[in-house]
Amino acid sequence: MIKLSTPPIIAKILAVTGFVASVLLCAAPAHALEFNFQFRDVDGGTNGLITGTLSGLVEGSNSGTGITATVTSSPRGDGLGSGYDFAGTLGTGNAFTVTSGNITFADAAFINNDSSAFLLLGTPGNSGYANSLDNPYGYFDNNNATTQFTAATPVPFELNSAVGIATFGICFGAAKLRRNHVAKKRMVSVEA
Repeated sequence: MIKLSTPPIIAKILAVTGFVASVLLCAAPAHALEFNFQFRDVDGGTNGLITGTLSGLVEGSNSGTGITATVTSSPRGDGLGSGYDFAGTLGTGNAFTVTSGNITFADAAFINNDSSAFLLLGTPGNSGYANSLDNPYGYFDNNNATTQFTAATPVPFELNSAVGIATFGICFGAAKLRRNHVAKKRMVSVEA
């Protein structure tokens, strides 16, 4: 009589857990990112710092839809608060580019409908907006020379689809090897 043994329950649990983990990691959704910004009023006469936050960005190109800004400080306390909604770009069609968790390109205009204040953000070297907080505040950096963006939230761990497919394949490959090993072990015990 030949007795066939099934793999131990722990092996089954590990195989199922590995499969589920690989599927969940591959299906991670894009998460909204938050960034701090700052620029210095070098052309408006105060030489003060304007700071704030941007919310709603994602890794890659951002058209501007869903992105909001908050001004957290200005030289005289002008224009502070949230409520700055995205208004447009200066012809580029791309408001922000986020690469590996860093803003590498900015060309965006925001307006606060409550106070009619404008917030313009640009990065050095593009032909888009110069940094300013205006109407009627008058804080400007016309060359975008003092622009800084820093991540306020860490970039979430995300896998691309190629890594997910490879992980999925490894799980099935390991299961196939184990089945072959068990089958050979059974053959040896039957022959003996």
